[in-house]
Amino acid sequence: MKLISTSFDIWMGTQLLFIDIMASLELLLKQMRGRRVTERERKKIKQTLADIASLIPVTILMLLPVSVVGHAAILAAIKKYMPSLIPSPYSSERLDVVKQLKRSKMMEVQTLSNQEDASSAISQK
Repeated sequence: MKLISTSFDIWMGTQLLFIDIMASLELLLKQMRGRRVTERERKKIKQTLADIASLIPVTILMLLPVSVVGHAAILAAIKKYMPSLIPSPYSSERLDVVKQLKRSKMMEVQTLSNQEDASSAISQK
C-alpha cells in the first residue's frame, strides 16, 4: 500500500513539475518578446530552474542499485538533512494541496450524481 501511495506521489509531483516547466517556458517566451515580467513571475522561473537542477542529483541517487529499504533511507535522509534538495513539486505541501483538490472534485461529482438521481426518481413518479 505504501509503495502505491509513494508511486502516486511521484507521478503527481512529476505532473506538477511538468506544469511548472510549461508555465515558466511561457513566461520566458513573454520576456523574449520584450514584454515585462513581474517580480513574482521572475521568482517562479527561478524556482522552476532550481527544481530542475535539484531533480538531477536526487534522480542519480535513486538510480543507484540499492534495495527498496535503501532508497527509503536515502529519501528520509534527504528530507531530514537537506530538504531543499527535494524539488518543490514533490514537497508534501504541494502534493497535499493536489490531493485535497482531487477529493473536492470527487465530492462535487458525487453530489451532482446524487442530485441527478434524485431528480430522475422524482420525474419517474
